Amino acid sequence: MENKWYDGLNLRKICGKYRVSVLQCPQFLFLVMGLIIIVTVLAAYVAASAYDQPELAALSVLILASVLFVIGHMIISAFEKVALSSLSKSEFISIMSHQLRSPLSAVKWQLNVMLSEDAKQEDKLNDRARAYLEAIYGQNERMIRAVNDLLEVNRIEDRDLILRPTAFSLRALTERVMKNYEKFSSANNVQIGVFAQDDLPMVLADEERIKRVIEHLTDNAVRYSTKKSEIKISIKNYGDRIDWKIIDQGAGIPDTDKPRIFDKFFRSVNASRYQTEGSGVGLFIAKSIIKMHGGVIGFSSELEKGSTFWFSLPIKK
Repeated sequence: MENKWYDGLNLRKICGKYRVSVLQCPQFLFLVMGLIIIVTVLAAYVAASAYDQPELAALSVLILASVLFVIGHMIISAFEKVALSSLSKSEFISIMSHQLRSPLSAVKWQLNVMLSEDAKQEDKLNDRARAYLEAIYGQNERMIRAVNDLLEVNRIEDRDLILRPTAFSLRALTERVMKNYEKFSSANNVQIGVFAQDDLPMVLADEERIKRVIEHLTDNAVRYSTKKSEIKISIKNYGDRIDWKIIDQGAGIPDTDKPRIFDKFFRSVNASRYQTEGSGVGLFIAKSIIKMHGGVIGFSSELEKGSTFWFSLPIKK
């Protein structure tokens, strides 16, 4: 019984169950409401004591306390329902994302085997069949990225995203990512150039997470670039930090969309205009990851002239 009684007073544990901060927790709000009721009742009692009829004063205080208690209970109940709904949503997304990722990964493995064996054997598939397989592979990769993004958003919102910092070269990581984007950028008739200072120090960060940030920023730059344009990536050392910047010559961002550009699921009006794919979570994920590393992320943009996105990371000391 003692453990259950103690757990009932452990606000941090209770709020953790709902996956909300203490300030948003129904139990904490209930305590705050209780304090407000006590203060209000005392104030009403002092004010009512000025009258000659103490019975009327006591009745007024009792009625006021009852009304405040009922209102408080209704508000806290509503907050609790919202918290439980949010918890159910997070659990559903997590379960379904894991369920989807397993068959998608199996399809990817089987396609890899088919395409690699076809490249070795003498009796090869015809060009049309191979093109179909490569198209299926590409769509499967898109689905895997979408599922991974949903899982990442879920982890960020639940504060379950765990960073594993290591020392690595931001320049080398960027060059590896750009190598993977060669086919995609060529298909969009866009050239990508990487310009980095010599002898850049190592950064201390989660390499896999920073790779995701670079991928999201590069993907957006390529998709919104005009044909036969160039994307420039610069990496510079500024003493205690390294700045990473990507500049495109694309559509730009309307002024009305700029305040919400890092919001979850937000897509600019240019997304429909340029018929680009995406779920609107890439920049939300990028900003969350950079902030968790103690870095800064930002952008500047001019409509029809292009955009510049940048982030900074602390260097390894």
